[in-house]
Amino acid sequence: MAGHGIAYVELYVKDKQRTAQYLVSALGFDCVADSVAPGRSSLLLRQGTASLVVTSGPATWGFLDAHGDGIADIALHCTDVAATAERALYVGAREVGSARGNPILAGAGGMTHTLLPAGHTRTGRPGGHRWARLPQSPGPAAPAAPGARLEGVTTGVAATSLHDCVRLYEEGFGLSPRRPRGDSAPDRTPRAVELAGHQGDMTLTLAASEPDTDLRHGTTPQPTPTHRAEQRLTFRADDIARAALELLDAGIEFRTPAPAEQLAGGRARAHLVGTSAHLGDTLFIELVPYGDGPDALGDDDLRALYEKVGRHGLAAR
Repeated sequence: MAGHGIAYVELYVKDKQRTAQYLVSALGFDCVADSVAPGRSSLLLRQGTASLVVTSGPATWGFLDAHGDGIADIALHCTDVAATAERALYVGAREVGSARGNPILAGAGGMTHTLLPAGHTRTGRPGGHRWARLPQSPGPAAPAAPGARLEGVTTGVAATSLHDCVRLYEEGFGLSPRRPRGDSAPDRTPRAVELAGHQGDMTLTLAASEPDTDLRHGTTPQPTPTHRAEQRLTFRADDIARAALELLDAGIEFRTPAPAEQLAGGRARAHLVGTSAHLGDTLFIELVPYGDGPDALGDDDLRALYEKVGRHGLAAR
């Protein structure tokens, strides 16, 4: 059973207007429609074929109290919704509701997944909402960071449950690893697994979660009882240095990079991770370079890039 892939990603936030305006101005999304339903209101943002739904209202308050602003739902296109739901429930998912007849199942990292029929047009508005088209804003749209496009999302899961979570998404939801897990070196356990449907426009990465080490000060923050696994919106950039500087000017603060995550397939994800006051301290922006062969960034290149970004940030102050 193959899943078609991610239909849209829904963020629950305290202030949808503020968050949407930031995503438009800093990351080049277009705000194209809105939706109002009992207890919630949403804005639909598009960047190429990628869709983000930004939602706020009383229906989101329980999630926000527990987790803060973040990824609440990743809607999935399915070849057969009923069969996918049945299989996911068998593997260990829980049904937590429905949206206009579409089942909603619990997934990893506190997220849910709305299951949508694959026949829904991928260039149209996401199902599960009643959308009203917004008038086009006057003047040219703000440019996106150079070559940076939404690639997918990343969520942390407990290292001890990574295997079970991957099994849920493979056997239950019909997503597949980008590289076969058997390609990894036998003595190397993957720290992250990147999954996609067979259409493969956007990916879901499950990353083994552990407290971050601040490489500048050599300290390891201790997790709190309310600690939630880190979530990221992952963007690929053809010129990661230029994109990082553009995002720095837009208010993203990059942290010292942690060691690159070892993905299934034996390759590492060289990445910069940062956040903005507009996104709170619970949702992060990740920049990764195009390519994962010999031309991709290594640890030394990534540290040199971060030093350049850091110097630019200090100069801006």
